Amino acid sequence: MRTIQTYVVWEVFKIFFLCLLATVLLMVVGGGVNEGLKKGLPPSIILGMMPYFVPEMLRFTIPGCLLFSICTVFGRMSASNEIVALKSAGINPIEIIWPVLVATYILSFVTFGLYDVCAGWSRPNMHRIIIQSLDDTAYSMLRTQKSFSMQGFSVRVKGVDGRRLIEPFITVQTPNDGPEVTLTAEEAELESNPETGALQVVCRNSFIESGDGTSFSQVEPFVQQITQLGTLDQDLNSASPAALTLRHIPAQIAREAKLLEDTINALHMGGDPEAIAYAAEGHQKRLWRLQAERQRRLSNGLGCFCFACVGIPVAMWRRTSDNVTTFFLCFLPILGVYYPLLVTGETMARDGVLAPYSVWLADVVLLGIGGLLLWKLNRN
Repeated sequence: MRTIQTYVVWEVFKIFFLCLLATVLLMVVGGGVNEGLKKGLPPSIILGMMPYFVPEMLRFTIPGCLLFSICTVFGRMSASNEIVALKSAGINPIEIIWPVLVATYILSFVTFGLYDVCAGWSRPNMHRIIIQSLDDTAYSMLRTQKSFSMQGFSVRVKGVDGRRLIEPFITVQTPNDGPEVTLTAEEAELESNPETGALQVVCRNSFIESGDGTSFSQVEPFVQQITQLGTLDQDLNSASPAALTLRHIPAQIAREAKLLEDTINALHMGGDPEAIAYAAEGHQKRLWRLQAERQRRLSNGLGCFCFACVGIPVAMWRRTSDNVTTFFLCFLPILGVYYPLLVTGETMARDGVLAPYSVWLADVVLLGIGGLLLWKLNRN
């Protein structure tokens, strides 16, 4: 019996890893690299970001690839009457199902761990590469497309000579919803500061016009900071919960709870009600999001196990080697039920409408359906 169980688990994960490899390569090479080259990004920057981009993709591709491999193996076994042969030998099909379910349950924690890898390794390193090569990226795109834009900033040029921008037209959105600033110059040069994450432009023989109606000409070099991406050192107290590792979340929850309590106490001591209400709302919203974050990651990781619970009985009942049809027969209802419930549960938990455990809504529904299907399979 152990030999059969090992064989089934090996077949499932053999196809799973092949499917995962093909999917990741297709998304990285056919999607990310190709799109980056089309936009004029330097190949060195694209290649440098690829290793950090892979964990982000794995979080989303693992459940789908696992479902495909399960539909392939169990559909083929049913179509070739291997399941019937096991029953004839007095072996309950559950004996070959539960090892696969245990393996997928373990894989769920691997998927859960990828969230920490993304938050603590992938995103910080991608941010570092972007900051350190921001000016090189801009120059590369300006040479190929004669334009470059990002949040709060855009530039169009007549040409690029080395690091000189010929007749640039620059639009800058000032912080805090300030007036828009436009700069035209005879020539300019972009400079980035990796320490502060700032990108600035040095204009020569320029004309500067502000959205509030003021304007002036500048013959001498004029320096204008055009964007601020932030430093390489992450500020945990203002970071998004999705950007925090699990070891940082408890401390941030305690901090936000203390700040919320202090803010409410300030109201009792006669503080400005409007300012205090605004501050309390900000602390409360971040506290809800922090409390939901760990549960969100666990529930998303458990999706692998939920998909397996549904995919195995459906593939066995279909009794066909047409694995693509079986896959979509499982995946389309999941797409229409599981993911909407997942988004709804996460939104309610983050907004404080329901407790943080509402993020498990989609998993509970899918596990209920899968459990019912497995129960019927065992009875028959």
